[in-house]
Amino acid sequence: MPLDRLRTTVAGIAMATLAPVALAAQLIQIKTLPIADGDQWRIFPSANAPMGDLSISLRDSLLDPFVNPAKGAHVSDRGFFFGSPTFYTVSQSAGGGRTLPLGGVFRFGSMFGGFALALQELDTVRGNGQGFFPPIAVDIATAPNSAQTAVTPAGSSRENRFAFASLGRSFSASGLSLAVSVLWSGLRNIDGVDLLYTGSAGVNQHGGALDARLGLTKEWASKRGVRTAEAILLHDRFDMTHDVTWADQVFDPNTRTILSRARVDHNLDKTHTWGLHFAYSQPLSDSGWRIGAIATTNLASHPKLPDYQIAQVMVIPWDPGHTAAYDLGLGVSKSRGPTTLGVEAIFEPIATHTWGEAHGPTQSASGAAIPDGAKTTENQFRFANAILRAGAGHDLRLSPDQVIRLQAGIALRSISYGLDQTDHVAETRRHQDEHWVEWTRTWGLSFRFSDLEMRYAGRSVTGTGRPGVARNDVVFAAGDVLTSNVLAAPAGPLTLTDVKVTTHQFSISVPLR
Repeated sequence: MPLDRLRTTVAGIAMATLAPVALAAQLIQIKTLPIADGDQWRIFPSANAPMGDLSISLRDSLLDPFVNPAKGAHVSDRGFFFGSPTFYTVSQSAGGGRTLPLGGVFRFGSMFGGFALALQELDTVRGNGQGFFPPIAVDIATAPNSAQTAVTPAGSSRENRFAFASLGRSFSASGLSLAVSVLWSGLRNIDGVDLLYTGSAGVNQHGGALDARLGLTKEWASKRGVRTAEAILLHDRFDMTHDVTWADQVFDPNTRTILSRARVDHNLDKTHTWGLHFAYSQPLSDSGWRIGAIATTNLASHPKLPDYQIAQVMVIPWDPGHTAAYDLGLGVSKSRGPTTLGVEAIFEPIATHTWGEAHGPTQSASGAAIPDGAKTTENQFRFANAILRAGAGHDLRLSPDQVIRLQAGIALRSISYGLDQTDHVAETRRHQDEHWVEWTRTWGLSFRFSDLEMRYAGRSVTGTGRPGVARNDVVFAAGDVLTSNVLAAPAGPLTLTDVKVTTHQFSISVPLR
């Protein structure tokens, strides 16, 4: 995946609303580069994950209470306890991780709720600037005793922690359920961020996220079946700090040697999102067909975006920005006898405006004055994304209380956007169009007994990559290394290396009776 077409993409950001996959239906992801996300946010168990993550017209008995807390009223019996260890890897040794969540959903009379705790460990990605030293702007002939001084970045824990809690009440007479939920994430590592600071000696990440939701569901009984409507109001705050260590090489005239001195940049990554989600589904007939629709809006502010350093991608100091994102989707499914199948389509228009601000008085190309704090660069992104999903499952009954279910699915996400950029310093304008497709293949197997349910879900995502240099089948991070005076060139052909993200999730749920 050559980066030639991305050579002038601003800031090299993989702008994303980083949210656990369980919440992804209501938090809309934004990407300006086809960078592999990894699957570190796939925390909660899901019954429909092996079917392409179908969700619009099909209920998910495991995942729904964590997406909309009001759906905890629909759990069977008195609820369930679960454990769902998840493992993912990124090919080319470009990342991976392990997550162990434990939790449960309970119901007692008209009250219901849930909880979950999870620990996560991510792999260290090697190659980001390790063993790479940029050329320096000194006469080596005058410094024959060149030497390197080791630069040791501050250590960083690779462990993330998550905690979820919900509480609600159902009103059976009116068919209403109301609930609130909170998801707290203590984050010390976001997968892939190290690779976005090409040539650095290390990145120490710390921060967190908080997701709060108010959910409402309403059910009506009809001759054909149950009609369902739901609404979710959410607020999400994402706040991370990246302490990036750079090895600046300087010439010491006293010792006539070249030394590496540590310099630490503090980059902030903040996004605050308000969201509103509506969904409706109803049976089409008594033959098992069901249709559903969704409408979602996210209004996000970006008080500060990181100044990523990616090979051959123009770097612009980022300050504020804001985004308006929408999802409009339609899904159809059929559940009759031992077979379940479904398809759904989502249209995703997004508008993002980001800009850089002058740090002190600045002069434009024509000599005009740009005051301190005024916009130096403005970027208008217009997205027209599309998501298609399809999946099927079939039950094999071994006995009245023993069932094996086979599932498979496929999904694609087409990302297409246009960028209009205005440079107030150079007094120039330009337009750029980008497009790529991400493919997801899913599969699964489950065993259901009277007092236990065991599930396996697998998925593979292609069509994305990670920044680096491809040479001898090894991924090296290299490229635009910015020191105080020097821009270093990489030693190999620049690429966004194609990678495949593979995820395996094993879940066990025990019903409460």
